Amino acid sequence: MLFRKDKTLLGLNIGSGYVKLVELKGSGSVYTLNNFGMAALPADAIVDGTVMDTTAIVSAIVNLAANLKIKKKRICTSISGHSVIVKKITLPLMDENTIEETIHQEATQHIPYDINDVNLDFQILGPNQTNPENMDVILVAVKKETINDYLLLVEDAGFVPVVVDVDTFALENSYEYNYEGEDKKIIALVDIGANLTCITILDEGVTCFSRNITSGSRLITEQLQKKFSLNYENAELLKMGCANSSKTKGTDALSAINEAAFSIVNEIGKAIDFFHNSAMTEGRVEKIILSGGGAKTPNIVQSITKNTNIETEIIDPFRNIIISEKQFDLEYIKTIAPMAAVATGLALRKDEAVR
Repeated sequence: MLFRKDKTLLGLNIGSGYVKLVELKGSGSVYTLNNFGMAALPADAIVDGTVMDTTAIVSAIVNLAANLKIKKKRICTSISGHSVIVKKITLPLMDENTIEETIHQEATQHIPYDINDVNLDFQILGPNQTNPENMDVILVAVKKETINDYLLLVEDAGFVPVVVDVDTFALENSYEYNYEGEDKKIIALVDIGANLTCITILDEGVTCFSRNITSGSRLITEQLQKKFSLNYENAELLKMGCANSSKTKGTDALSAINEAAFSIVNEIGKAIDFFHNSAMTEGRVEKIILSGGGAKTPNIVQSITKNTNIETEIIDPFRNIIISEKQFDLEYIKTIAPMAAVATGLALRKDEAVR
């Protein structure tokens, strides 16, 4: 009897604060966590999705993979930032062959870059709700230079890049797999990274709104540094709820964190208000799902709920994934889970080259 070949890819999320690796083992639609780890990156190694320190990032990937004893080489990674444009557009009804011929012309009206400098992709969502003679299409454009930079990172680390995805789509993939049955709601997926906060709104499981906020949880850390005269590491610990100094205890620390997080919370609220006022859909956001390192900030769930008046919770990207108690510290996995959401979504992608 022949063994079934493993069709999963390694999920590699190169964020602005950490590199995360997730390896899953798949059997049909059931997945088991095989490996997970993360490694911190130096400040400004990645800025708004742009690679600034290739050597440090490659070194972090190589060391992390070695520590995890990873043998698999084929990787799915992703990119985010200003070089990624995701737009929902409306076009006259046409078949996929026809749209391929016209998408470049349409894209020039929506993409603020030279069309020759980007890679384009699209997905037909279906007939437009208000005008059945039109159809809705998700248009994705990514700067070729950015894609090449990420491909080189993966290759220099000794891996084979098979798929390059977009962070927000990987997050959707993670959410859809773990929260099956909730796709009839209007959901806002909010990923608070170190330097970037990405907001994606799904209506019945389909992207209908996307926006990036060019600040993230590092802003909170830096404000805590100034307020309490801490180094970066201790300010980061304080942000995570570990008050480790006599001058940063109790209500003073929590008050400072709330104050530092206010601008991000406020921007999230404004983005959702803009969506509600834009008449993109008749419904309103019913739930906000948080991910990323910023989701671990004390009181952030309560602050967003209060600001938006919308139920908010932290994502569990391993909710429907089998995890062995013998292999993993379940308490650690639960604590770190929000930071693994994008990498898990990437690891859920199939390797179409494996038959």
